[in-house]
Amino acid sequence: MSREVFSIRNDEPNDTKTSADPVNDTDIPPEWEEEFWNLEDDNEEDELNPPPKRTWIKKTIIMMLAILLLGNLIAFIPQIYNLPTLRFLKKDSQLSQDEQIQQYKQAVVNVSIGGRKGTGFNIAPNGLIITNQHVMDNDKACIIQFFNGKTYLADVIVSDSEIDISILKIRDNANNLPTLQLETEIAYQKGDPIHVIGNPLAFSRIATEGTVLGLTPLESPQLPMLMIQAPIHNGNSGSPVINNKGNVIAVVYATTTTSQGGRSIPVGLAIPIDYLEKYEKIMFQY
Repeated sequence: MSREVFSIRNDEPNDTKTSADPVNDTDIPPEWEEEFWNLEDDNEEDELNPPPKRTWIKKTIIMMLAILLLGNLIAFIPQIYNLPTLRFLKKDSQLSQDEQIQQYKQAVVNVSIGGRKGTGFNIAPNGLIITNQHVMDNDKACIIQFFNGKTYLADVIVSDSEIDISILKIRDNANNLPTLQLETEIAYQKGDPIHVIGNPLAFSRIATEGTVLGLTPLESPQLPMLMIQAPIHNGNSGSPVINNKGNVIAVVYATTTTSQGGRSIPVGLAIPIDYLEKYEKIMFQY
């Protein structure tokens, strides 16, 4: 804080006359006394209002952290918002105009276990969730989140590593939860249109469309799996494959490549829903 300096000066003209009064060293001119007290008051003000602390170091650190965070964000954006991602987001926006697609999304859930995330879908009003066994791994419980934001704890009641299926039961006494219906008449053919709804990458309940390519034999599992041509990404595990009647015909679990027109194209692999028939009694006793 700048301090005002009081100068002591004599504005009276010089007087050559000698004063007859004896000099008293204890006498202080009134104007000097006023200036003395003003200096004392200024010192007290400095004590009560100390100069502001330097904040440039703090500001510099905050600015550097902000730059680092911004740099990380810029580096992360291309991984999420690349061209294929923008394409399926655009397609989801178009498909979501359909009321039927919106209804399907109500029954598709987020499956969260620790740091892992996958997709599942509900098939019973009291909460019976189908997902992949590899999503659950060795965990026996997880968190389920529906489209409306409500979350529930769910326990594993079926775990089948052979066909990569887990079936979960919601703990709470939930009711009237949105559901998807399982197809009972399995008669799909190559070229049949399908929709897939799941939680790919950092997104939730993204709807895509594609076609059935047919059953394909695999070394593992030994059962043939359904091959579909549709955009499938990390996080789509457990997504329902829905036919044009609105029924689930398969559960997405992996991707692979196949040759088409002399070139290799990525495709999705899904577990046919009729492989779950052996668990029907277990599922619906809850």
